[in-house]
Amino acid sequence: MDKRFFERAIEANRAVDFTDLEAIIPANTIKHTAEFRAPLPNRRLKTVEEREAEIENRYIEITSLEESIEEERKKLLDLVKEFRVSSSGAAKVIVQNEKVKELIEKRSKLSRPLRWIKEIEGQTLKDIFESKRDVRKIGSAVFAIKTRVEPIESLYVDLAKEAAETTKKADEITAQTLLASQETAKKAPPTITEVVGKLAEDASAATAAIIGQRVKAKTIRLKTPGPPRA
Repeated sequence: MDKRFFERAIEANRAVDFTDLEAIIPANTIKHTAEFRAPLPNRRLKTVEEREAEIENRYIEITSLEESIEEERKKLLDLVKEFRVSSSGAAKVIVQNEKVKELIEKRSKLSRPLRWIKEIEGQTLKDIFESKRDVRKIGSAVFAIKTRVEPIESLYVDLAKEAAETTKKADEITAQTLLASQETAKKAPPTITEVVGKLAEDASAATAAIIGQRVKAKTIRLKTPGPPRA
């Protein structure tokens, strides 16, 4: 289901039929339109073990990133020191700084995958600056960055996608098994039946060659006798 489906559903005054697998807007519900079908999401909630395993893997990745960040920061510090002494190598400093920045952004996305901006109304100076007396309201909009460690979509497994991946893996395993069996068959020694068949083919070929080499008999033509000599 996407934006287009909900737009049509609103135009159809929410006249939508549902089955186990599809949502259907009947034909001619909107003037001169055909029936419109959209597949319903087919998901299951992840188990506690699956969520714990994902968080553990993410923690390992974040730990590895933090170690890389510390190493790259030391290299950046060394390059900055060299630049201050020699006044050369500014390009190396910029490149190294960008590398550290990318690693930090990657760590931030892993630790908090979901981020959004939310407007907060009715904020006062006391709320912002922790003042005890000034309770005047701020005259402009205040926005805050909200984060989530686990996005809602990460709590579910798409069964259709999972089934497709399982089928793909099964096909790959079958293809690999078939290829391995073919390679094994090529390397395996010939059976007695194959040896006997090969000998029979060779014997037949030799016989045919001998027959083809028959010597043709030479024909002697006698001259017709002429008249007697005087």
